Parts: sequence; structure tokens; C-alpha cells
Amino acid sequence: MDSLLERAYKAKWLILGIALVLLLLWIMRPFLDVFVYAIFLYYITRPIKRRILKYIHNNSLAATISLLVLGLPLVLIISYTLLFGISQLMSVISDSGLSAAIPAGPLANASAEFYRIQQNLTSGTLNITDITSQNWYKTITSYSGSLPAVQSILIATGSTIADLLFKLFLIFFIGLTLLTEDERIRAWFSKTFPSLVAEHRDLFARYMGEVDADLEKIFFSNLLSIVFFAIIAVVCYQLVNIFAPPSLDIPAPILLGILTGVCALIPIVGMWIVVGPLMLYLIVNSLSAGTLFPNLGFFIVEFLFIFIFVTTLPGFVVGPYLARGKINTGLLMFAYILGPLVFGISGLFLGAIVLVLLVNYFSTVVPELSRGRQEETGAPDQ
Repeated sequence: MDSLLERAYKAKWLILGIALVLLLLWIMRPFLDVFVYAIFLYYITRPIKRRILKYIHNNSLAATISLLVLGLPLVLIISYTLLFGISQLMSVISDSGLSAAIPAGPLANASAEFYRIQQNLTSGTLNITDITSQNWYKTITSYSGSLPAVQSILIATGSTIADLLFKLFLIFFIGLTLLTEDERIRAWFSKTFPSLVAEHRDLFARYMGEVDADLEKIFFSNLLSIVFFAIIAVVCYQLVNIFAPPSLDIPAPILLGILTGVCALIPIVGMWIVVGPLMLYLIVNSLSAGTLFPNLGFFIVEFLFIFIFVTTLPGFVVGPYLARGKINTGLLMFAYILGPLVFGISGLFLGAIVLVLLVNYFSTVVPELSRGRQEETGAPDQ
């Protein structure tokens, strides 16, 4: 007993440090999604800040400009596209009678409520004649049915308006702090934990460097490429639907556009995983309706339009900038799909972060530790 107390006394500062770290983690736990979004914001704006620094030699100003020019618009675009895509997915699932197969959670709750908002907003049309007529007040107030749904979507995800605004402020504040202080944070860590950084031939520094490089490649290169391909696909699908006859219009264009963007990362087949079945669906649907041959010219134009502006030209523009690092594309796809199902919308980024940490641990840390173990025991290398 005395020896146990003696060892505890000698390790008192270590015990205090562990207790403080655990306390800090407990305080930060409710804001896990905030830190995940902030990390994503940091990695997608850091390359832009580096380019701006070539012209504006002020670190804080360059970071602020990169956040306002790229960060804020991109967050709005991704949020809008994701929510509408999720609502269309829920609509397809509901029409198929598979709603019970979706696990309960923040993603399912938010998407269901957003689907209600979309249904309220698209249940009728609002035009100038309605506004100028005597029933203008009744016409406009009929859209107020969406307001309770907006409140419901926030409550479903455990949020309020004030909470949402506060979290947005924290995301941009943490992102700005990381952009302006990242080098100082690295220097502080190396100065505070020199033995941890230096042991095993600077293993920790090499591991974090690999993680840092892969996260930038995934978030700035791959994820922005997904957003770019998805937006192009959504715009093209919507344009086609404006002129398409009923049997040749594209169902759930926003959802299919998002899936097209995600599949763009898959080597060789890429977006044809979505575009191929889509073309086959349009052929079968129009044949069953007896409208394929009367509208054959439009179908050919539709196919060429999608082939050129969805599957071909965007690849020439973005393809040279794609860099996947060591992360397998299949694993990355699983992270993008399974992450939101487990963690909600923030899982889209958290799943990728966890994957990068795991892959680099087994590719960088494990071989180095095994090599060190062999050197200690004198075992020959295989």
C-alpha cells in the first residue's frame, strides 16, 4: 500500500495532467461536430491562404480572406446540396416503402424534417398574379407551414437557432485560429513534448506529417472535386429536365448529381456507375411509355449533353488536381457513406479523418515499431 502511494506521489504531475486532459475532453465532447467542421474548413482553405500570401504578406488578413472567399460560400453550397439530396433520398425511400430500414439518428431526423419543408415549399406555385390579387395575404401565408418544419429540423438535431448561430461562429473562429496559428501550435507541441517528438527517429512527427498531408489531399483535392462534379451534374440534370418530355426526365436530379460527384473518384468507371444505369432507366421508361422513338432525337441530344458536360469535360478540368495519397479509394468511399450513418452529417468528414488516422498508423507507426523491436531483440529482418 505504501509503495502504491509512493508511486502515485511521484507521478502526481502526470496524474494531474491526465485529469486535466480528461476534463478538457469532457468539456469539448458536446462540440465534437464543431471541431470536425472546423478541421474541414481549415484544410480546404489552407492551400488558398498559401496562394494569397504570395500577394498579401499578412498572415491574419490572408486567412480571413480565404475563409470569406472560399470557406463561407462552400459551406453554404455543400449544406444546401446535401440537404436537398438527402430529402430526395428520403422521398425515394419513402416511395419504395423502405423507411423502416433507415436507422434512427440525427441524419434520418434532419432529412425527414427537411423533406417536409421541401414538400411545403413545392406543394404549390407562387407567382406575381397571386401576389397582386386580393388573395395575396392568404397565398403568402400558406407558405408559413414551412416555419414549424424549420423549427422541427433544428429540434430533431438537438439544436436551436441560437445554438446553430453559436456553433457557426465557433466553426469559423476555430478555423481562423488554425489558419493563423498552425505553425505556432506545431512549434509549441515540439517544445513541450520534445522526447515524444524525437523518439523512434521522429516517428510522431512523421506520423502527424503524413496525416496532415493526406487530410489536405482528401479535403481540398478529393472532397472539393466531389463538390465540383456534383454541382456540374446537378445543373446539367436540371437543365435536361426543363426541356425533357415526361418519360425522359431525370428522377431526383439533385440526389443523382451528388451520387455522380461521389462516383467521380472511382478509377476507370467513375461517373458511369450512375450515368450508365440512368441512361438505361430512361430507355426502359420511355419504351414502356411508347415515347422513345418519337423522342429519339431528344434522347440522343440528352445523352451527348450528359456525356460531354458531365462525364468528360469536368474530368479534364479537375483530373490533374486529383491526389489521393495513400488512401484507398474504396475505403474512402466507405468512410463517406458509413460516416454520416453513424455520426450524422459531420460523419462525412469525421469518417475520413478516422480513416486517415488508421491508415497512417498501420503504414507508418507499426512498421517503425516492429523495426525497433527487431533491433532490440537482435532478430534478423525478413
